[in-house]
Amino acid sequence: MMLGRSHNKQTFYWHDYETFGIDPQRDRPVQFAGLRTDVDFNIIDDPLVIYCKPSPDCLPNPDSCLITGITPQMAEQKGVCEAEFIGQIHQQFAQPNTCTLGYNNLRFDD
Repeated sequence: MMLGRSHNKQTFYWHDYETFGIDPQRDRPVQFAGLRTDVDFNIIDDPLVIYCKPSPDCLPNPDSCLITGITPQMAEQKGVCEAEFIGQIHQQFAQPNTCTLGYNNLRFDD
């Protein structure tokens, strides 16, 4: 369900990543979730939840799978390739008048 939005108004894009590890320099994202609101925090677009197919040369940390509930099999089944994953995220972040905000951004997700 698209709720429609005006591109000339300020919006917030709330987002979070999940990864297959705890090292932001080395571990790759496996899931992204985002939600756009207006400045009054009304949801103005459908939420985005996407998975990234795991790279065959990276093994996930089993603890991260237990914490997130995301298995390599789930990511393989539901996921898109890394280029498409990043492309969809960029498309959301690049919309005019968007302020991006996320959980744990300064220490991990950025």
